[in-house]
Amino acid sequence: MTTRIIDFNPHTANEEIYSSFLDYLDELFIEENPGDPLIPREFVKNRLKNPPPGEKRIRKLVIDDKSNTTIGHLFVLIHTEKSQQYENNKHSVVFEISFLKENYDRNHALELLKIALSITEEHDEVTTVDTCSYREREWEMWESLGTKLALEGAETRLYLEEVNWELIEKWRKDGQKRAKEEEIKLISFQKCPDDILKDFTSLYTEIIKLIPLGEFDYVLGDETPEIRREKEQRFEKLEYEWYTLATRERNGEISGLTEIFYHKGRPHKVDQELTGVKHKYRRRGLGKWLKAEMLVFVKSNFPEAKFILTDNADINAPMLSINERMGFKLYNKEKCYTIKLDELEKNMYQ
Repeated sequence: MTTRIIDFNPHTANEEIYSSFLDYLDELFIEENPGDPLIPREFVKNRLKNPPPGEKRIRKLVIDDKSNTTIGHLFVLIHTEKSQQYENNKHSVVFEISFLKENYDRNHALELLKIALSITEEHDEVTTVDTCSYREREWEMWESLGTKLALEGAETRLYLEEVNWELIEKWRKDGQKRAKEEEIKLISFQKCPDDILKDFTSLYTEIIKLIPLGEFDYVLGDETPEIRREKEQRFEKLEYEWYTLATRERNGEISGLTEIFYHKGRPHKVDQELTGVKHKYRRRGLGKWLKAEMLVFVKSNFPEAKFILTDNADINAPMLSINERMGFKLYNKEKCYTIKLDELEKNMYQ
């Protein structure tokens, strides 16, 4: 098989190249999600053209000369000074190398890796390479290059037709009873209200700091009111509906939250994102109450939804416990690796 490698810029690529890349993403999606509806192409294009601010995203496509189709993809992410993550993570570069199963070739993959390494030469601050994948063929490649397994996670799904609604209703009633006794209010919103924005983002920061990152030296930045507003604007541009439920204590403090994303272009699924409770307000069932209320909200408002999807690190025991009791089941396994840049370069060329 003879191939060539071309640049892909989502803002300037012609229709032929765009179509070839989207065909590739469809095939990769089918490999990982058999039976799921394909992601609408306009949705994918919109996401490609609107990345988080300050992220330098470089893509290369591997084209099969005979069929003139895309069979592989390189993605490189570097934080620039305009990125919210720059100060904490300017040392980190993300590499993603993928091929369709039937076209995977280690030599082609290593060729892409050499290109990725050459890209980092322009960035003296980069010292660490991080990567994640759901595909076993890529796990084997990264492990052969001496990378360290940094984190294992999983995509899990809760199919609504399999939910134990009696259990969910019990969690709701227990939560509502406690809320009445202790004067806890349940707040719902898409755009965070101004009067709780500072308190809410403070709690959000506390919760994201607890997300387990394993062996990564990546640092999750604070959620500030400014960053929250920027995110709301970006997700609105991407046509996501971002729903949050939060609990507010008698003293006015925001004590817990859970959030979901929904997109009308993908009505069969709902993405469960962050859930957590402020440390001093734990062991009162607030997490279960919030999850239960959100699940009922999903059932009532999104009749086409078949399942709720979430990602959890294997070492996040408390959240895994709640999700397992709700009925979330493993769908795809993910492995993430890390390695120092100079070590990777040495292993590549020795």
